[in-house]
Amino acid sequence: MSKPKKKPVAQRPSSGAKPIKAASPRKDATQSVSTPNPMVWLWVALLAAWVFIAYMRALDNQFVDWDDPTYVTENPYLQPANQENLHVLLRSVVSLNYHPLTMATLWWNAANSGIESARAYIWFNLIFHIFNTGLVFFFAFLLSKRNVLIGLVTALGFGLHPMHVESVAWVSERKDVLYVFFFLLSALAYWKHLEKGKFGLWWVLALLAFLLSCLSKAMAVSLVPVLFLLDYWQGRKILSLGSLLEKIPFIALAVLFGLIALDVQDGGSFYGMFGMVEKNDALADFDVFSPFQRFKFAGYGFMMYIVKLFLPFNLSAFYPYPSLDAVKQGTEGSVYLFGLLFTLAVGAWSLWNARKHKIYLFGFGFYFFTIALVLQVISVGAVVMADRYTYLPYVGLFFMLGYGLDALIRKMSASKYAVWGAILGLNLFFMLRTREQVDIWQNHDTLWTNVIKLYPNAGEPRKIRGHYYGKTGRIDLAIADFEAALQNNFQNVSIYEGLGNAYGTQGKVDKAVEMFNQALKLDSSNVSVRYNRSIAQLNKNPQAAIEDLTFVIKNSLLEKAANYGARGYAYLLTGNYAAAKQDYDKAISLDAQDPYHFFNRGQAKQLSGDNAGAIVDYEAALKLKPGMAEALEKLKGLGR
Repeated sequence: MSKPKKKPVAQRPSSGAKPIKAASPRKDATQSVSTPNPMVWLWVALLAAWVFIAYMRALDNQFVDWDDPTYVTENPYLQPANQENLHVLLRSVVSLNYHPLTMATLWWNAANSGIESARAYIWFNLIFHIFNTGLVFFFAFLLSKRNVLIGLVTALGFGLHPMHVESVAWVSERKDVLYVFFFLLSALAYWKHLEKGKFGLWWVLALLAFLLSCLSKAMAVSLVPVLFLLDYWQGRKILSLGSLLEKIPFIALAVLFGLIALDVQDGGSFYGMFGMVEKNDALADFDVFSPFQRFKFAGYGFMMYIVKLFLPFNLSAFYPYPSLDAVKQGTEGSVYLFGLLFTLAVGAWSLWNARKHKIYLFGFGFYFFTIALVLQVISVGAVVMADRYTYLPYVGLFFMLGYGLDALIRKMSASKYAVWGAILGLNLFFMLRTREQVDIWQNHDTLWTNVIKLYPNAGEPRKIRGHYYGKTGRIDLAIADFEAALQNNFQNVSIYEGLGNAYGTQGKVDKAVEMFNQALKLDSSNVSVRYNRSIAQLNKNPQAAIEDLTFVIKNSLLEKAANYGARGYAYLLTGNYAAAKQDYDKAISLDAQDPYHFFNRGQAKQLSGDNAGAIVDYEAALKLKPGMAEALEKLKGLGR
């Protein structure tokens, strides 16, 4: 006969007992909204369809004349897109970023579809955005213990929010959709690693995906603090020896790519490891603002991105910095201070509730860590905000929103249909706003006209649109934009250069040279301005043009046939035929498809008495351009 079991005696916790940790979402709390696997995949398919409908008009959009020339349309290593140029791209800095995997995908687009149409490039971006939406669903779904509502709210917000159009419809933001794809894969693999509780394949996959994310965009380094957040969400001790040791490879990669990013954005080549496609500026001249004012900008951005999550109106490709006076005083200055106070309050509140309500620290922490690097404490451009910066960070905010709606349903079951109706209505609104924003990104004109409508006194948008008008032959409109920028006290090298090009096109050589001189007063070593000034005065003052072109050839990052061809022509005009022939030899070695290089070298040979050599060059020009009148006339004069 067995002895009766003794009832357990309640014991008082010892003074050294550990406090009970707040748990992640319980399985029983979400069981009512769990769905079998087949239904989960149906939800994912519906998500993909909805996102495609929202973005489908983007497939008819064009390249914009803002970074797209550097990345694609004027990138010398995509013309042609051959294996040799791919190898160069993989070790090159483009637009002051080292992101070889991103450039490899653009090379692949160019090799298969050319560079005339943006359609294939936008298709690629959209496909990866749809993939990312699915990954966001599974990320939220798994972290919420298979809660479909939380997964859907998070994924729909990510996939349909109009703030994300910039990352998808803009070809140059390929790096966003690509790095987030691998970032999410890494986070998911790491979560599976936590579930397994030991080192293994999932940890290796997480590290590999993180490396690919870093090779797509340096912003991927923000994964490291997110890994600690995942430890916290799972209930693991985040500072345990095991937790720290397994993150050492992630931290090492983050430090490496962070150092590379800082160096190349400052114009470096990371100890000579990388070449550069085109030199330009990323880090803005931020010395005019004090450190405290920079922190106010950071707080303002943190706050306004949250505001625009719920009120996505007046979206712009460009949000200019305020004037120094506006920051120091007045209502506008108070808004920036309030933004900083708001940010500090959110952080304090999240930490205060960290043990009782994990969702706040996890959600706001995810948002903060993935956006912190672009909150303009250190400026990386001419804008105080950018829509594209929210592409990944909004995942944390939408995860919190989904969590709150799920809690509301569990607390008030009668609210279930109202909540689902609100989710549907909100995302229909997001979809309609996204379609409107897609149309704004239709082309360069529509994009910057929208910016100027919102910020009519900002100089940078006028400058950018003015250059576009100049390239497309709308010279009067270009001049109007440049002059409007100058009237708003926007003194800029590119403004004067644009005016110089516009006046040169109109044949106003003296006025053009005057504008180029103004530009060189601001930056005497500017290669582009020196080249354009040489072209403007080529016929009127060829000796001055030779001096400018010699400077250009000496200081250009890349050897360009056009530089040698222009100087060769200037030598022709001054009667230095030997120097002209030498420059055209070089131009032809760089570009043997330009008939005018052969034609002008033929003239140099003919004028120096080498008629036989001239005939060979004129005939070569005719092969490249059949019916070339100038070459036919020269050959006729030589009895051919």
